[in-house]
Amino acid sequence: MLRLRLFLVGFVAITFATSITRAELVWRPGEGWSDETGGDVSASSSRDQLDLAHKYEAQGQRDSALKAYKGLLRRWPLSFFAPEAQYRVGKIMEDQGDFYNAFQAFQKMVTKYPSSDYFSQALNEQYRIANLFLAGEPQRIWKIPVGPSMQRTIEMYQRIIKNAPYGDYAPQCQFNIGIADEKQRKFTDAVDAYQLVLDNYPTSSVAANAQYQIGYAWMKSSISGDYDMGAAKKAVDAFQDYLVRYPNSDKSVQAQENIRRLGQKQTQGAFDIAKFYETQHQTRAAFIYYNEVLREDPNSDQAMQAKKRIADLRPLVEAMPGGLGPDGSGNPALPLAVKAPNAPGASGPNEAPLPPGTPGAGQPDAPLPADTPETNSAPQAPTAGSLPADPNAPVTSSSPGETAASDSATTNAPSALPPAAPANKTPASQ
Repeated sequence: MLRLRLFLVGFVAITFATSITRAELVWRPGEGWSDETGGDVSASSSRDQLDLAHKYEAQGQRDSALKAYKGLLRRWPLSFFAPEAQYRVGKIMEDQGDFYNAFQAFQKMVTKYPSSDYFSQALNEQYRIANLFLAGEPQRIWKIPVGPSMQRTIEMYQRIIKNAPYGDYAPQCQFNIGIADEKQRKFTDAVDAYQLVLDNYPTSSVAANAQYQIGYAWMKSSISGDYDMGAAKKAVDAFQDYLVRYPNSDKSVQAQENIRRLGQKQTQGAFDIAKFYETQHQTRAAFIYYNEVLREDPNSDQAMQAKKRIADLRPLVEAMPGGLGPDGSGNPALPLAVKAPNAPGASGPNEAPLPPGTPGAGQPDAPLPADTPETNSAPQAPTAGSLPADPNAPVTSSSPGETAASDSATTNAPSALPPAAPANKTPASQ
């Protein structure tokens, strides 16, 4: 048994040593290990080696062609034919479905031979591959698919932008980084990516889409988990900026509809908060939020109910210290800093509990500016809803001039947004 074990250990060691001897493994930052043996070199010149590789490829012998191209690169890396050989290595890998390694092969072509005629072709292939990953192409470990990777997709687009910061593909690549961030529900990162489109490529064909998508990303953020009134307000601001910058855009009607729906949710949210405070016997807080309903949308159904509740609560609020306040909404002047509602140990005169599930509830002290009624708190988490159809679908074409928007998508009637809530007012006590 001992002899058998020693034999196996020796056999493995010899096999491993032989494989190392045969393989020339080279490590490059950002590329990892690569085998650059290139197979046998069967020609006496780089031209003859290229012709041999072409012959193998024409006969459908891709593995032999790949070895021949790599052999040329290993023996004649600075020859006139080296850029084409490097490009063909990437194309063969791409045709074999080895997309990530093909991307890396094209990157070698771009890095080593930036003045080559194959530079733009390599960028085009990189762009095509990155779009495949954006559409869901799985990353692979030892050729085994393990699921899509949006982070790898982002890295690909970033590499293309770095290769040619002001090339034809750069604006769309930067836009697609935002799409990849949205797929990971990283809405703040997505907004930053779209903003870079506006900052770096303001006259590009995707600039209008980027401005619209900023609003759309904030809108999705506002209904992810607890309703985020701060994100909802940013969404409205972004859509309004879109309408100002691009009044004749094909998505202007959709932007107006999004603003209207977000406004409806703000009104409903204010009404829900007012009712909650009334059940908690926080008369002044309820009075403030019923007035907020009137301010948000005086013609809504909620406003009609709010008017009745305001009339019933007015005598009670008038009798409190501070009365109706300077603006008649029941909100007196606030001190420079107050305890956050429901904060541990809070007992000051300007404190009121937040609705259950509000992100700000139960947090430590939070300073507020004087006379500032708004925070980013929200009422109890809304029920799930759906967003309008995203008109900015990922681009899968290799054409850099195409945008992510489709005309048909902008005409689709959006589905209902979930209940919204306005910015939480910090009311004075009863």
